[in-house]
Amino acid sequence: MKLEAGDIFATKASGLLGRLSSALMYPPTDRFHFGLISRKVKDMDGTEDYEILESTGKGITPGRLSFYGEQDIKVYRVNCPAYLRHQAPIELTKYGRSKYDYLLIIKIVIQGTWTIFRNWIMGEGFHPICADDLTWSHDNALVCTEAVDIAYLSVGISLTGGICPTPSAFKQAELDGLMEEI
Repeated sequence: MKLEAGDIFATKASGLLGRLSSALMYPPTDRFHFGLISRKVKDMDGTEDYEILESTGKGITPGRLSFYGEQDIKVYRVNCPAYLRHQAPIELTKYGRSKYDYLLIIKIVIQGTWTIFRNWIMGEGFHPICADDLTWSHDNALVCTEAVDIAYLSVGISLTGGICPTPSAFKQAELDGLMEEI
């Protein structure tokens, strides 16, 4: 598969937060961590790889797609002109000193728990929540999905429609035809 700058990679959910996200959010997705392909690179020994940009516990971090080894990775291409897609990773570098948004993770857990509890109390029973059930606003700290979202917003493409950029919001973008698995 030929990847391009601006393609989005997503790893399968693992760990408690990943499993909770898959089980409690709608639309359901088994993807949890997201990042951007920056460019194809070739090492001195001729080995080819892809440079990536992702938000990790250290903030926006460059790396290599090969760091994920044999993990289950899906790659998506945003349905927009190639020049905008290729510019998205470049725009993300403007946030290169941003910290990781640990506070957003806490907010999502608290708001999600409250929303599920409220639905149960109101007699609606249990049902997964949607990203638009959560309050959220841009700040200078970014989780992985925010990093991808802000990169595309920087080139005028809204993948999540201004709602909290959760993995389920990216699944909705796929269902809406804004991006497709390649």
